[in-house]
Amino acid sequence: MPLAKIHVLEGQYDEARLARVSSAVQDGLVSTLGIPPDDFFQIIHVLPRSQFLHTPSFLGLNYSADLILLELTFISGRPRETRLGLLKALNDGVVSAAGVSPDDLFILIHEIPGENVSFGRGLAQRARRTPDTESAAAYAHRA
Repeated sequence: MPLAKIHVLEGQYDEARLARVSSAVQDGLVSTLGIPPDDFFQIIHVLPRSQFLHTPSFLGLNYSADLILLELTFISGRPRETRLGLLKALNDGVVSAAGVSPDDLFILIHEIPGENVSFGRGLAQRARRTPDTESAAAYAHRA
């Protein structure tokens, strides 16, 4: 169920470059989390400078106008090692696909309970899918 929100500065990314970023994000989610390829939900925000504000540097990282802010929301329950692996896989893939500095991908992961998601019809299709009731592998595949 991952929902990816990709935020970039207006004028830095043409359609082809955005498509490469989008593909790299989906590829990282599929390969690291084991989601099916058709589990594809993305929102791409192209923002004017007045609405895309950030510090030029933080924690020894230097950000350019190419900064990508990537927000991921998915159902909770994946091990810490999987989430850390996802951060690395996404950075490697997006940096290569977009031709940006490894510093220029800021990733936020939001984990939510399955009962907080409806894929349609007002039903919480993943409400009962938790690590307590299923094996971690089966849960990760479905979420």
